[in-house]
Amino acid sequence: MTELEPEYLLALAQQFGFLGAFLGGVSATLFVTLLTLAKPSLLVRWSIGSAALGASCFIITAYMSVGVIAQNHPLSPRAPIESSDGYVPTLMYLSFVIGVFSLLAAIGVSGWTRSKPLGYVTTAVAGLAALPLLADLAS
Repeated sequence: MTELEPEYLLALAQQFGFLGAFLGGVSATLFVTLLTLAKPSLLVRWSIGSAALGASCFIITAYMSVGVIAQNHPLSPRAPIESSDGYVPTLMYLSFVIGVFSLLAAIGVSGWTRSKPLGYVTTAVAGLAALPLLADLAS
């Protein structure tokens, strides 16, 4: 594993925090919308569950990023977190990745709650969006 400088880890945590908060809001909105408006079915439950998992993972990402930012700030009284120290940077990254794929799964499944044609479209869109993410994870 490549060792990251504390300054770089600080900038990375700031980005994860922003994206985690933003995408967590998107996931939570999708979750609540499906929870209140959709008719109960197996596909609705899968979509709600995926959106809830995504929102929860993004909350973890935002929370963990605050810890990394606070500890890696130049004025912090504690020693900076190194990328190989502890679990916080790893958990921040893993929860972000799980959140992204959960949100894509919720998007893909949500179309099936309305109709087959819309289900095909949303599944294709989510699948196409997942391809570059999977390629990046594989590299």
